[in-house]
Amino acid sequence: MISHLQMVTVFVGNMQQAVEFYTEKLGFVAVGEYRDAENYFTWVVPEGTQHSPHRTLIGLFEPEPGDPRIGNVDGMVFTADDIEATYHELKAKGVTFTLDLLRHDYGKGDGDQEARFIDPDGNKFLLHT
Repeated sequence: MISHLQMVTVFVGNMQQAVEFYTEKLGFVAVGEYRDAENYFTWVVPEGTQHSPHRTLIGLFEPEPGDPRIGNVDGMVFTADDIEATYHELKAKGVTFTLDLLRHDYGKGDGDQEARFIDPDGNKFLLHT
């Protein structure tokens, strides 16, 4: 049976710019890199998961320029222990939000706050409790 999600690939147009965004703005840690004549990967993880055997790697992949997969990630959801503080911290670091933090009418507990942001390539992510 499947034990865990190993990796999700995010297609980027400029690896250096992507790594800077994920490490300096989102606070992720680069845990590996691979480059040959055809492939360029950098793997990043949220800092708090870097030593977990069941961490999910985010594989930043730089394909040929103009590849239609660049900027087409949608549906990846991140969470934080303190979503409000994280939201404000990310905004202060210049992360572009396409939906500001909101609390849904259906509750006051876990799962009722969200904000949406994009990376420099336009990949879309959700910050959610």
